[in-house]
Amino acid sequence: MREIDALIKEYESYHPELTKREDFNSFWENALSESKTIPLKPHVKEILYPIKQVQVERVTYQGAYETPISAYYIKPVDTKEKLKCIIFYHGYGGNKGAISQYMTWLIQGYAIFAVDCRGMGETGDDSTYSYGNTGSWATQGLLVKEEYYYYKVWLDCKRAVDFIMTQDEIDPNTVCLMGSSLGGGIAMAVAALDPRPALVVADVPNMCDIELTIKQKMEGSFVEIEKFLKLHPEHTKRVLTNLSYFDILNHASNITSKIRISVAFKDLICPPKPIFGVYNQITSEKSMELYPFAGHDAPGTPSHIEKTISYVNTNL
Repeated sequence: MREIDALIKEYESYHPELTKREDFNSFWENALSESKTIPLKPHVKEILYPIKQVQVERVTYQGAYETPISAYYIKPVDTKEKLKCIIFYHGYGGNKGAISQYMTWLIQGYAIFAVDCRGMGETGDDSTYSYGNTGSWATQGLLVKEEYYYYKVWLDCKRAVDFIMTQDEIDPNTVCLMGSSLGGGIAMAVAALDPRPALVVADVPNMCDIELTIKQKMEGSFVEIEKFLKLHPEHTKRVLTNLSYFDILNHASNITSKIRISVAFKDLICPPKPIFGVYNQITSEKSMELYPFAGHDAPGTPSHIEKTISYVNTNL
């Protein structure tokens, strides 16, 4: 344990300098204000599903720039009380998955709202990017903050909370945001932008301490940002400045929800030290699961899944 303890001590004492620009808060205040002017216009269509104990609906609502966002809304039937709800955000290049994968939660009485991110799964992306098409979403619109892919995704996914909060059968005080990798980063970003969710479960989250992540990562979407900067070194300062608005490091102190984060010490996509840097900035009630010998797939291990079930049941 000597080496592990030394790493933990190093990471726990890591408090990086924030990269917030002067207009950081006003930028996001304006973004949220503009988002509120877009009506949700939800379209709900029931899906006939062979497991009769659940009701399944395909929901489409308007995201940023009025892009239709696709989601599953799944509820246990014949409930007499208000429902707790978990909003799921998936990983980079993934999708909301199969309806059956949420049964662990549904049999316990939770409602599920599983969102397909912009450009992934059943959600398209009809917005315009003036620069950055290198074959990766992570670089789309990178030179203009309001065009950037993550600007749109974060507002899209924040509006998932807006939808759930309008549903009469949901207890608005028992909503949880959950995701891994891209989904973990989204869950933390949405919690920073919207104080209403009571709980956040963010596994090996991305978009943490971005400049250090670019330096330390070996795989994943940030490789594409590095490739972009290799091709266009003249844009380095502009890119890093724009990315600072999407760095969870700069949003962490705005998170008021109770939160649990996981970190894997051998993660080549979302390295541990940047995640610790973000975690150390969070002032709300928090906890962390550590996996010294695991990589980016740590959230999928049976022991972690069991811990997550117990954590949500205890805290939501």
